[in-house]
Amino acid sequence: MARPTTVARVLAAVLDLAEHGGPSALTMEGIAAEAGVGKQTLYRTWPSVHAILFDALVTESAAAGSSESYATTFDVLQSTIAELTTEPRASLLRMLAAAIHSDEAIAHQFHTRLFQPQQEQITRLVAADGYANPKTATELLLAPLLYRWFLRLPQFTDCELRDHVEKVRRLEQLSSTNVSGQYN
Repeated sequence: MARPTTVARVLAAVLDLAEHGGPSALTMEGIAAEAGVGKQTLYRTWPSVHAILFDALVTESAAAGSSESYATTFDVLQSTIAELTTEPRASLLRMLAAAIHSDEAIAHQFHTRLFQPQQEQITRLVAADGYANPKTATELLLAPLLYRWFLRLPQFTDCELRDHVEKVRRLEQLSSTNVSGQYN
């Protein structure tokens, strides 16, 4: 395992390379050169470029998550859309999404270290916004965003996103009053 200072240099190098050269710039050789370390240092700590990229994105997300606060559900969804559609982040997330399908370890880490914490953060905000079943509402709110991102469809405009949030609120309220507990 590399020293913390080396890990920090490697993770910064990955994000810097990605920003300037996109996902195709991410090779073990390129990362090692950018970070000023040997390839063996990388291989002793990470099994693949995807694993390094994943660690870099989780570290970046954790730092951003601790400093960001969202006032409303709309704000966090708007931020999610920006993250999914702004380069180079969008391409890096697509690279990881492809790796999830072929690498069980990356898939597990993605779900436990990145997606679940982000989903829990959104669920807490949704609960504070007064939704009766925040977990279900979170899934209903996020699913179209991720569907549109995955299929490379146009994302919601701000107006469409506001409508989506209100429709989910009405649907969620209706289902909680008509079929109490069914979606828990």
